[in-house]
Amino acid sequence: MATGPDPAFEAALAPLLPEDEQWIRARHALLAIGCALGAEHMSARLEEMVVRHFGDTLPAREFAVLRHVRLPALLALANSGYYERMGLEPERRPDPAAALADDPGYALFAYGALDDAARLLDRIHAGKLPYQADGACNHDEASVLGLAALVAATRDEAWYPNLIARLLPGACVAPGAARTAPSQALTIALGHAVEAVPTPEAVLALRQALKVVRHAGLQKKLARHQKPAERGLLRRPEMALRLVDAGLDPKQQRSLLTGFFEGAFASSFALPYAQWRARLLANEVAAAFARSLIWHAGAAFMLGDGDQPVDAQGRALAVDPEAPVALWHPVEASEEEREAWRARITRLQLRQPVRQAYREFYRPADGELFAGYELATVRLIGLARREGWTLDCGCLERQFGNVRACFVLSDDIYPGYEGVVGSRALAFWRGTQRVPQHEVAPRLLSEACRAIDLLVSVSAVALEAQDDASWARSTRVLRLAQETGMDAMRRHAIAQVLRPQIEAGSVRLQGFHVHAGGAQVSMRTGRALRAGAPIELAAPAPGKRLRAVPWLPYDEALLERVLHSVGLLLDAGRGE
Repeated sequence: MATGPDPAFEAALAPLLPEDEQWIRARHALLAIGCALGAEHMSARLEEMVVRHFGDTLPAREFAVLRHVRLPALLALANSGYYERMGLEPERRPDPAAALADDPGYALFAYGALDDAARLLDRIHAGKLPYQADGACNHDEASVLGLAALVAATRDEAWYPNLIARLLPGACVAPGAARTAPSQALTIALGHAVEAVPTPEAVLALRQALKVVRHAGLQKKLARHQKPAERGLLRRPEMALRLVDAGLDPKQQRSLLTGFFEGAFASSFALPYAQWRARLLANEVAAAFARSLIWHAGAAFMLGDGDQPVDAQGRALAVDPEAPVALWHPVEASEEEREAWRARITRLQLRQPVRQAYREFYRPADGELFAGYELATVRLIGLARREGWTLDCGCLERQFGNVRACFVLSDDIYPGYEGVVGSRALAFWRGTQRVPQHEVAPRLLSEACRAIDLLVSVSAVALEAQDDASWARSTRVLRLAQETGMDAMRRHAIAQVLRPQIEAGSVRLQGFHVHAGGAQVSMRTGRALRAGAPIELAAPAPGKRLRAVPWLPYDEALLERVLHSVGLLLDAGRGE
């Protein structure tokens, strides 16, 4: 600590400080103030109060360490509000874990604190210490351990996987058959930490904890962290692929890798080509993803015979071992290139695990398309929460790479709100700075618009007003649907899959309907009509495969329904 100013300065500072009884709760902010101003007497008095209040417990030991960290880390901790409300902070707030991660003294403290807690829980579960529900760790200690876990995860410490695998299950389930927990407070703090800074091992520890926890309320609280934590791994692609080596069964691996690659379209995921091959092709499940997706390393490629890179026409390509490999995105390609890859996918009948060749894409001018709608809030909120959006002051927010998309609404809404709300602007932010749409990376903008298109498509009930502006917007929406939106990509897929039947004249596409066998099938609903009347199509006999039911390029229930209906109509026309 710096030696302080004269006593007169500290006397002048005193009226600006909170009452003595508030010093413990505000200790981190006061420590930052004391350090910044060199108010040594105030800081020494604060430490005395902390020791008197906490004794030799974990919060007091942490405070002694914090007295020696750099001022920026103290300011970040004080301004984050971490100790005032457990939970995730908005992206624009300072991240105390990131600031403290650069301090080796605090990192050493974090290891000791988490290791001591894990040893304590191990002894409780081994019967070496008497069990008391919620007796292993109180709220103040849990807050310190939660921050220690955040710092360890941020640093990706080598010792963290082992400790989090012991701590989370150990804290949430009682020894024996009791439906209590050694420490609900620690379980909740660690759950928040896993969501805020996920690592593959921490996500697996969370999954394990959810399998064993018996306390119903605690199970519900922990479950809220699972999906956000798995999505959060996408912000750390350099470590997310460690999941393939985590000992999961193939079904679990496919589920997690599907989520990873879906999110990787809007992340900075890239690996040197040699490392990419070593990481993905060594695992059977991951290799299946690698072989069915399109990649980019200076030029677009897929893996052909012998897992060698080839272009859309199947010609061999040479890729430098150090060239960064990322997922190919259609918004960054020409229409000719997009069509070439769709043709290859169709020719080889590859079913992509995530929608890529037929992925919807959006340009900067398309952002205004999503303003001026009336949205049903129950459907909007439910879908938004499942898709990873958060509500904040009348807008829906979601992180896409290094920018935050804000879908502004006409009113504040909240879970349980029933009614209709208007859609307004789409804005992008990087920290506290607004970013013009044309400065957002094309794939980030496209992915944000694609996500908002889904929200609007599901929850829109009407345009707000039938004026010239709304008619112009309707025209733009129709153009988007016909060219690059969700309807358009489904139409492209159907056209590719049914190309032989279309060329033979047995199938015709008109607008958003497929005409076959004297009937028409809607691409938007899957309903079949003949002469304007709905018809019921019988399911095929068990074990009999429809000759006209084609392969699907990607998994979508509606696409499958449309093509299955068309297949039934065509087979019926052949008398089968």
